Amino acid sequence: MPPEHRAYKRTRATRLLSAGTYLDPGYRRAVIRELLDSRFRVVAPSFGYDAVSVLAHALAARRLHRTQWAAAAGAAAVILLLMGTGAFSTPLGVVMLLWVPWAAAYLRRIVTLQILMTRLRESGPDGGFGGACPTHDKLTAELAHKIDQEQTGSSGLVFYGGYRPFVGAGLPLRDWSNAQLLLGAPKTRIMARKSENGLPPDLDTVERRQVVPFTVHDITSQVAARMAADLRDEARPDERIEGLTVEQRRYTTAILTNDRTTGADWTELPDVDDLPGIHWREDYDAAREYLCVRVGSWEEELVTSIFVGFDIRGNTLHTEFYTYVLGPLVKDFHLVDQLPHAIDARLAVRVAWDMFKAMVRWSTALWLWPLWLIPVRFLPAWAVPWIRPWEVRRARRAIAAVLQEEQVADTSEFGLGRYANPWLNRGALVSVRELATSENYHHFFQHSDATKYMEIVERRLLQNIRAFLDEHDVDLAEHDRAQTNILLGDNSQNFFGGTNSNFGYNYQPSGGR
Repeated sequence: MPPEHRAYKRTRATRLLSAGTYLDPGYRRAVIRELLDSRFRVVAPSFGYDAVSVLAHALAARRLHRTQWAAAAGAAAVILLLMGTGAFSTPLGVVMLLWVPWAAAYLRRIVTLQILMTRLRESGPDGGFGGACPTHDKLTAELAHKIDQEQTGSSGLVFYGGYRPFVGAGLPLRDWSNAQLLLGAPKTRIMARKSENGLPPDLDTVERRQVVPFTVHDITSQVAARMAADLRDEARPDERIEGLTVEQRRYTTAILTNDRTTGADWTELPDVDDLPGIHWREDYDAAREYLCVRVGSWEEELVTSIFVGFDIRGNTLHTEFYTYVLGPLVKDFHLVDQLPHAIDARLAVRVAWDMFKAMVRWSTALWLWPLWLIPVRFLPAWAVPWIRPWEVRRARRAIAAVLQEEQVADTSEFGLGRYANPWLNRGALVSVRELATSENYHHFFQHSDATKYMEIVERRLLQNIRAFLDEHDVDLAEHDRAQTNILLGDNSQNFFGGTNSNFGYNYQPSGGR
């Protein structure tokens, strides 16, 4: 059984993602592929959703699909057997063979509607979504525990498998960085007396205090505590950001090799205690620590994440700021909120009629199967409606290319790459939440809220960094100038654009239209 105490099992994002496994077969296959078939891979961190619930409903939806075809195939076999023995006449047998697939598909559609109307509708006084998971043989307690532990990041480590470390956070929105010399603050409030010719004196001539020494851990921990206090814990109730989460996480790769000469094999992933104590090592296996400030709004359907990293080199404090946004889920998944609360006779008849029209379309598509090989632009207008669904499904399957890692071509003289030790990349490449993110916002205020929370966190972050540096007798003049430029957006390189087009991989969410 899945763990009962899962943080996001009852959020709106979890409910809509679970409904999406019944509504989108391509997304259902992607969920099962990522969480079940590729269980060797680490699960991406959760940003307001519960992957265990989504996988459970994906397996249940697949079981319904398989049951439909198994029932239709079994009934067809029985009918053929009866026709062979003479129990059924040929005309009756043909009619039955046509009716059985229709009946199986009809029953599956009715059951799917019942599940969406009852278990996955918005919770209310008379019931609804409560976070319960359907049972399935493949969703073992061990697998559910693995997914839950890895998506919550309880170990403090995030293992990523692609180019970008912030896997699961969505698409980049903005970034900036700043390097500040850790000079002591002037001993007087006046920065420096002007020289005789009226020009400010050189920095070396200013009498300064001694900077109170601090480490990267000190500034990261104190800024994290102040961010949580200012925006959530100590804020007024009407100004509090309830969906705020402040965490410190390390991001590292998970590429393991199998050396047959030494007998070494793929082992368990390292723990925080197994990592070297060097901060921000410069190698391929480096684990870099970032402060993650996450704001889940719109019932966790819109998630704004800010990653802040500090490093001290050459008496200089370097600060990195990255903003990522998980947009709303695809519109198709919201259909679950537009369905009626129960199935009545009128709806059952309408479903039957729609299934009859679908059977006509399937029969027509069967006769037009050679047209599937022709691009849509070359088809006549009357044939496009019959072929377009197949083209859409093929386009959606292209999302799976994100999950496939490109092997580096062996260009050595003797092809020596064939003798290299095999490797396994266990890092997370993409989350099931990212695969269901819409390309566009569904509401104007969703777009404005994503920017609002980014700017609020950014402003508070700069203020808390300033307060920390002030407490450690650091000259704030350079910080104030950089803060002004950042908040006004004067630096064109602050925003993701042409100069940052290679940051991360480019993928198209499954909800694109």
